[in-house]
Amino acid sequence: MLKGKKVLLRPMKKEDIPRQHEFDQDIETHILNGGPPRSSPLERTQALYETCTKQDTSADFFVIEADGKYIGYCSLRHSLNYPGLHTLGINIGDRDYWGRGYGRDAILLLLDYGFHYFGARRIGLITNAKNERAIKCFNACGFVEEGRTRKAKWIDGEYTDLVKMGILREEWEATERNRQSSVE
Repeated sequence: MLKGKKVLLRPMKKEDIPRQHEFDQDIETHILNGGPPRSSPLERTQALYETCTKQDTSADFFVIEADGKYIGYCSLRHSLNYPGLHTLGINIGDRDYWGRGYGRDAILLLLDYGFHYFGARRIGLITNAKNERAIKCFNACGFVEEGRTRKAKWIDGEYTDLVKMGILREEWEATERNRQSSVE
């Protein structure tokens, strides 16, 4: 388990399935994640649980818990072909926790986990240009835009850019030093 200022990252439990299934019914969440709204049967959420709880050396999955309740999940995928390269993913389904720093806290925990414990040299992600709140959050955590694939994905009635972002070890270290000195 990883504990931040606002969130706790912990393993997923079966008891989390109904709450995630509830989030899976939210059309806006599908759009923000870059996919079309889909019917989300309980079996799809159960399959997510199976993915998140199986022993897998290529990824670590965590539940994001705040105020004692499940609000979403996140992951850090490890490249087996390119050691030191990792991919971050995050999904906060509980709208009450959007735009209030919970995602940022979870991302900072994942960055520390990847750089400190795995010796990552780069952590990257891809999001869609319509998810402006996520891009702002990623920037605040030290990610920089590395490129765009223009008009790559049909999202919410139009073709949308995919935004590739990343943070290097030395950028994370500088961000951490600045964060530490502002606390002291």
